[in-house]
Amino acid sequence: MIRFLFLTGAAIIMILGCSKEASSKKRGDPVREGSWVSASILDEGQDSDKRQEFTQSNIGDVVHENQPKNSADSNGIEELIEKLSDMNPDHLILVDKTHALKAGFKPANLVDLALYPEISRSRDGLYLERAAAEALAELSKAARKEGITLLVSSAYRSYDYQKNLYDSYVEETGEEDRSLAKPGTSQHQLGTAVDFGDVTESFADTRAGRWIEENGGKFGWSLSYPRYPPGEYMWESWHWRWIGVDAVRLQDEFFEGSQHKMLHYLHLRD
Repeated sequence: MIRFLFLTGAAIIMILGCSKEASSKKRGDPVREGSWVSASILDEGQDSDKRQEFTQSNIGDVVHENQPKNSADSNGIEELIEKLSDMNPDHLILVDKTHALKAGFKPANLVDLALYPEISRSRDGLYLERAAAEALAELSKAARKEGITLLVSSAYRSYDYQKNLYDSYVEETGEEDRSLAKPGTSQHQLGTAVDFGDVTESFADTRAGRWIEENGGKFGWSLSYPRYPPGEYMWESWHWRWIGVDAVRLQDEFFEGSQHKMLHYLHLRD
């Protein structure tokens, strides 16, 4: 059980998330995730098990910007963090280009989404961790009541599967790209992230895209790479991660709706 302690005045380096995914020819899964708009000041080769180390100039640059915006309300944030301490710690793991999952990481209790008739799937063989699958079923059920279908295009992807996708892309194009989700850096490996629709920016303008933008948080779903506030990642309107209702409240009330900023904050306090 992870217990997060609220500390003020700590230096945190935050990278907001967004990306533009491109469909792979293999089973329709996208390779891109969390595309960088510009180079991060973090070292991509950094050991993800170690905390970030900053120079004095780094600290001066990031302290003010990356503290919770409502940090004066210490009671409110502590209450929410206390609730999160009862969650499965895997549901709040920080995964990005500087915090990679190990090759052997596999979520427990993976279930086939075919077991949930409420969930629309683009193909067979889509799995999620059970808690996320049940939350997705509730989300889909609520959408259907309003005549909206949320089509799931991609869900859990193992480290090896992501590696095959990445290697195939590099082999086909003859180049590596910082915007590609390398094995271990994709939220899909957590088993709590899904892609909806056609996996393009146009999803945001569909009825489904507008509906989930307005209602996803009520069911614990969070847009991993939002358009606002702008950051170092590109926007992905189709990529959503289940983090639970309380975590969504925490990100919205104290981190301007930024999932990545909130998770990074909690990661540094683990």
